[in-house]
Amino acid sequence: MKPRILLAWEAGAGRGHVVTLKTVAAALGDAFIYDAALCRMDHAAELAPLCEMVFPAARLRYDAARREGLVRTATWGEFLGDSGFRDAEFLARQVGWWQATLIARRSDLVIADYAPCALLAAQSLGIPTVITGTGYGIVAEGLKTFPIFLPEYNQRLYDETEMVQTINTALEPLSVPRLDVLPDIYRRSQELVRTLDILDPYDGLRTQALLPPVADVASVSGEGDEVFCYFSTTELADTGVLDAICSLGLPTRAYCPGLDSDRANRLVAAGVCVENGPVPVDLIARRSRLMVHSGQHGILSLGLAAGVAQVAIPQHLEHLYHARRCESQGCVHVITISERVAHSVRQVIHDRYDDTAFHQAALDAAARIRPQFAVDAGRLIRERIGALLL
Repeated sequence: MKPRILLAWEAGAGRGHVVTLKTVAAALGDAFIYDAALCRMDHAAELAPLCEMVFPAARLRYDAARREGLVRTATWGEFLGDSGFRDAEFLARQVGWWQATLIARRSDLVIADYAPCALLAAQSLGIPTVITGTGYGIVAEGLKTFPIFLPEYNQRLYDETEMVQTINTALEPLSVPRLDVLPDIYRRSQELVRTLDILDPYDGLRTQALLPPVADVASVSGEGDEVFCYFSTTELADTGVLDAICSLGLPTRAYCPGLDSDRANRLVAAGVCVENGPVPVDLIARRSRLMVHSGQHGILSLGLAAGVAQVAIPQHLEHLYHARRCESQGCVHVITISERVAHSVRQVIHDRYDDTAFHQAALDAAARIRPQFAVDAGRLIRERIGALLL
């Protein structure tokens, strides 16, 4: 009987989470049976051919209501607090759902991307766990508290010790091992951290080597004349960003999964080539002079490897953190919230489109970074996971 693996995704948005889990299953091949429990089913079809079952998961729901007019989500622990980890009743239901699912599917291993309750449920059942995703969401082992990543956002709303007490009280009846500190939520048997050293908040603290980002690597180019826009969720609901893209007056191509028909029609009317599916990375590299996006980890990594200059319009602090780290390399320009009005966004894009030094910095960064993409991720995935099951 082949071992059964549950691919778990519990929080967040965007296609990247599904693609990350898919790359793990694809690397492991048909030696295992896969199920996938996903908090969003938008891109479930990409995983379906590899799985026996793909089904909706119990979902963490981020609630920022307490933060209105107060402070931003300064740490990953604060994010967990906003996502239900201060609510004992909710936590018990959430972890209980994952326990029932693991038992029903007879899972021998959990591979978790942004799935902390799935990790806790697996621990309670003695099932080994593998955590995967970007470095931002995978705390280094052995830390006592979640660190602050951006110095200007340093205020916390929650006491981690109190959160630990709530979690332990809620989950003791479910036989979840007690936490000593909040980062213990991410105890795991193995890890697959998919990022670059310049994007890893825990660079130097990892006990295992990083795997390259889940991003296809194009031939280095950056010699095209197009602006390539990638907005993965609701970015174009911001009229300032939408107005800027529609009035660029530059050759522009866009891939915006989930874009509603009204905004898509407006882009097309403005002369933007709107793609209906993902664009091959070699075409992006060959056609594009500039990439515009929110600072998502995957598209940033793609642009870095391809040597294409980029403009990032972050939607939240994770985007901002990654974009800032790339900005330090001289090849990404970050547009702040206060600058997110049409004329400012449009001017930045035009300035960076024409900036020869900016484009050369992108090529220089690619030369430094591309060796990290040469790591054989498939081999490392098979070695690390195979040791747990075979």
